[in-house]
Amino acid sequence: MSSPIASAPPPGQDRPADVLLTAFPRGRLSEIVGPWSSGGSSLLLALLSRVTATGALAALVDEDDALDPASAREAGVDLRHLLWVRCGGRPGLALRAADLLARCPGFLVVAVDLGTRPTPRILHPSLVRLQRAVESGGGALVLRTSRHVTGSVAGLVLSVSAAHVSWAGTPTPTCLGGLLSAVEVAVTRGHCQPGAWSPSLAPSPGVPDRGQRFHFFFSPGSSPVGPGTLPNEKGAA
Repeated sequence: MSSPIASAPPPGQDRPADVLLTAFPRGRLSEIVGPWSSGGSSLLLALLSRVTATGALAALVDEDDALDPASAREAGVDLRHLLWVRCGGRPGLALRAADLLARCPGFLVVAVDLGTRPTPRILHPSLVRLQRAVESGGGALVLRTSRHVTGSVAGLVLSVSAAHVSWAGTPTPTCLGGLLSAVEVAVTRGHCQPGAWSPSLAPSPGVPDRGQRFHFFFSPGSSPVGPGTLPNEKGAA
């Protein structure tokens, strides 16, 4: 996993990182959709970094045991405030763990990484159960999927795609230098409570509009809690 770095926003505008990362609604199911190497997992890691930086507790349900704790620490995640649930490649176990943790009021965010394989279909009753679980817990439940599986249940769906990959090294570039990802707000519905990662430190910049697009530059080893990201683009191609 990597994490985003970027430049300051235009004067008078909220940083796009803050707009996106505070948009995940509490008491609602959300989804980050994108194929492998699109930047979706890095966006999820950035959210966990923001949450744990406030001293709040977060949980990561990891279907494929893909998290590297050392890399997560370098990216700004406070591992003392993160519960890591390893599921050994069992998606059913991951969903059961998410259901249990989403009901716990102690977790501000429960993130569920459903792995690098094509995400299997999740039956509507299971999605409704997850939504009811997070309503009772009061946190935010965020699924990281390779394809859209939450149907009409999710309050926020972000679609992530790789816009540009840069490589470093001489004489032959063989090391990843960075990834520019495009994030589009595909779905936003229902009443959204204040942003998940900052319940009391600062007001949420608000929920981005459907169709709004952001660009993030993810660089290995950088901190997602930096001064901002690249300016957002609304309605960009």
